[in-house]
Amino acid sequence: MKILDVIGKRCPLPLIATKKALKDLPEGEALKVITDSETSRDNVSRFLQDNNIKSDWSKSGDVFEILINYQEADLEDARAEDYCISDPPAEQGFVIVFTRNYLGEGSEELGKILINGYLDTLIANEKLPGKMMFFNSGVLMVLKDSDQLEMIRELEDAGVEMLVCGTCLEFFDKTRDLAVGRISNMYEILDGMIGTAKVLTV
Repeated sequence: MKILDVIGKRCPLPLIATKKALKDLPEGEALKVITDSETSRDNVSRFLQDNNIKSDWSKSGDVFEILINYQEADLEDARAEDYCISDPPAEQGFVIVFTRNYLGEGSEELGKILINGYLDTLIANEKLPGKMMFFNSGVLMVLKDSDQLEMIRELEDAGVEMLVCGTCLEFFDKTRDLAVGRISNMYEILDGMIGTAKVLTV
């Protein structure tokens, strides 16, 4: 049996990963998808049902297990993204704004150590922000040579949207060095702040 662990992943990643795993699954082998999101369980189950693939699910603690007895199906034209219903807004009811590439006042050297700890703790948190935004020297955190790059990528893989100030990248002449997230503008960033329950500024 093949195990697909998508714990902590947000839609559409669990659906896309399930579709890929099914396409690569040897004939006669079963697939077990493990998720900690009830929404992802429902999305994956609906995707399977609509494509005539039999499955059963069970729950152990906070984890859902979807057992798939795969039968050959044409998944080439099945768009996993079309089955994506987002997790409840309460789980992503805040955004984090990074205005610099270190945490706190005083020693910048210490602040860079603290920002790493902040991101590491955020990754382990059950509730993730819907968006992370980067201004001023905060944009240095999402560049190719950033010490925080892998942690930010991990958060993006978990479904956190990364918005990076385009004007700030141009100011530092770092537009070509952007390695994670996407370039955004002040209109979109402001709209993202207004449309959320809470904004945390670092």
